[in-house]
Amino acid sequence: MRDTRTDPAPVPAGALFLTCLKVGSLSFGGGLTGWLHREFVQRRGWVSDDDFSATLAIAQVLPGANVVNLVVCLGEELRGPLGAVACVTGFLLPPVLSVLGLALLFDRLGQFPAVEIAMLGIACAALGMLLQICWLGLRRAKGSPRRLAVIAAVVVGVTVLKLPMILVVLLVAPVSVWLVWRRG
Repeated sequence: MRDTRTDPAPVPAGALFLTCLKVGSLSFGGGLTGWLHREFVQRRGWVSDDDFSATLAIAQVLPGANVVNLVVCLGEELRGPLGAVACVTGFLLPPVLSVLGLALLFDRLGQFPAVEIAMLGIACAALGMLLQICWLGLRRAKGSPRRLAVIAAVVVGVTVLKLPMILVVLLVAPVSVWLVWRRG
């Protein structure tokens, strides 16, 4: 998390808006968390990997779309309420306009096989970015049996036991917090 006492220059709201506008404009069909990670962590260094992961975890627990929650939380962390508004506005503007335009386009071109093939390719790229985020999380956890146990509990709960995600989070999150607290 950003410490305003040691870092008095917050990220400009315009930079947050333009970054989220870029992500909202260029990402299509999913993989948004991967795009946001690349922009906020890898390219701009506005937040660390650990802060991004913690913010993502909070965003996933909150009601609503995880990725929208994520940009709101990142914007608020980096610039306060103005940052949250800048991020969510920049992030949602392109998809809203795109959906309206694509609805008209698909209404006229949806029956062509090339459109279906293109959409499949985009979906595969998005899945690849999601897998990258999962892989990074596993790499960070590899030295910690506790972290790996938490990841395994979530995977088993959701995929094997078919429990609702919110129930798994409510069961596993307190254990995870306790394990980190106990370590410190």
